[in-house]
Amino acid sequence: MIRFVLIAEFGEDVNLMRRAMVLLGGVALAVGAFTLFYRGPGQPFIRGYVSDVGATMLVYAFLGLLWRTTAARRTLATAAIAAAAEFYQIVGMTPPGIGGVLVGAFPDPWDLVAYAIGVGVALAWERRSVRSGDQTSGLSDSTPPAR
Repeated sequence: MIRFVLIAEFGEDVNLMRRAMVLLGGVALAVGAFTLFYRGPGQPFIRGYVSDVGATMLVYAFLGLLWRTTAARRTLATAAIAAAAEFYQIVGMTPPGIGGVLVGAFPDPWDLVAYAIGVGVALAWERRSVRSGDQTSGLSDSTPPAR
């Protein structure tokens, strides 16, 4: 059974993870704002696909804040949520109003590529943040973090 828990424990590894996910969420929101206000060349591409990359990164960040699990499980859960959004579009179950704007109305296989890129960027962000935090905290690679 999967349970979601807001990370409320204290310790270097939890604080490092929380900081990484908050920063990732901020980057994802910045990408979203950029795509919303961009009016230059390639606007349909930026609006259609770069926004999907940012949205997937934001889902990953939320899961990282709410669910303490391995990066692999978080990656799979984020990909499943993104695939579910595309599935809803394929079967025509797009919610009305703002829900339709958030989920999208038209299925597009290239959305799956954008989702995969977003998940890959988020995973790389997490790995790099955690790795750089371990190096700055003075822990060697052979010393596991205290639990």
